[in-house]
Amino acid sequence: MLQLLTLTVLGLTMIMSGCATTQQVIAKVQSSSDTPLDQVLKMRPDLRDELATVEIRQFFNKSEAPTVGQVKVTETGLMDDSVKSIQTIYHFKKEEKNWKMHKAEKLYRCMRGANTKTFQKAVCP
Repeated sequence: MLQLLTLTVLGLTMIMSGCATTQQVIAKVQSSSDTPLDQVLKMRPDLRDELATVEIRQFFNKSEAPTVGQVKVTETGLMDDSVKSIQTIYHFKKEEKNWKMHKAEKLYRCMRGANTKTFQKAVCP
């Protein structure tokens, strides 16, 4: 019985403290720069408050050690009746272990006019 109790306590201690590899991974995550998505949410706190429908997608050029990232924010259900959706695309590059935004572009999908199917750079009529 004493051996079982000792093994249980020892096992719980190991689980609670984590192994060295786990601690290293946690340290890497905490010390790295904000992800592109984190940065967009900090730049655009209005996305949390608006009544419009918001879709946010984050993309990377590769799954392991990405160097290029993109965040697409698509807002629909806006107050402007000439605009169906606004899509803002934020382009990021990883420089010296930090994500830096290089460009942001705003595209519009119009309710009326010649182009109502796709996003365009021109403001809606």
